[in-house]
Amino acid sequence: MAVKKSAKKTAKKAVKKTVKKAVKKTSAKKAVKKSAVKKSAKKAVKKSAKKAVKKAVKKSAKKSAKRSSSASIIIPPVPGTSTRGAVANVNSLPKSSAASLPKTSAATLKKSNEKSSNRVMTAVIVGIVLLAIIVVSRNSSSSKSSTPAPAESTAASSASTPEASAAASEQASTAPTPSAPTAGHSEPQAIVAHYTANGATIFWAAPASTDGLSNYNVEVRSNGGAWKLISTVPSSQLSIDITKSDASGWCSFRVSSVYADGQVIGGKVFGLPGQYA
Repeated sequence: MAVKKSAKKTAKKAVKKTVKKAVKKTSAKKAVKKSAVKKSAKKAVKKSAKKAVKKAVKKSAKKSAKRSSSASIIIPPVPGTSTRGAVANVNSLPKSSAASLPKTSAATLKKSNEKSSNRVMTAVIVGIVLLAIIVVSRNSSSSKSSTPAPAESTAASSASTPEASAAASEQASTAPTPSAPTAGHSEPQAIVAHYTANGATIFWAAPASTDGLSNYNVEVRSNGGAWKLISTVPSSQLSIDITKSDASGWCSFRVSSVYADGQVIGGKVFGLPGQYA
């Protein structure tokens, strides 16, 4: 009986050991299988990722190649041929023509810029000339307007009252008159007056006949009174300055040609407002 019990115990122990060994083997196999599955899964993921990246790179390269090959430029139409622009691939154009395009455009731009600059210069010159003409015309008109040259009757009619005009007419009738022009004798020409800060300047031109001309007499008459000699100037002098002393009243002026034979030929009488000496 004891032998049977010990045999049973040893049999049980042997069974337990074999069971434990089998369990260990199966667990080890399972662990090995799991690690192998994980490794194969990682390898498959890496391979699929690499393949996807390669495919994406290839697709992008193909797309960029298609875009570069489909790039085109529009050539403007040649005058007289057609109105539509011709489309040509950049790759199909010869190198020489493609290189000459920017040069020709730069040359045309230079020419257009030169033409526009020339037009601007001509416009500026024309404007300056027009401004000069306007200024000269204004100066001449202002000088003419500032030199009133009324006749003796106008100076007499500018009196402020009827009594003054009557007195002026009486005194003018009694005033001595210069000699009438004769052969070889004439009066000064183009007598004008320009206003100045202190009064005015009287200008005149030489008479038509200058043979025997010795000098000029410049006379003034205040408010239609008697003529008074302001100055006698040589024949080479063609202007004289007069000073304004008062703003009231009116003064008449006369420039006469004086010849060597004693002939005195009076020029055109003109008047200025105020009193001068």
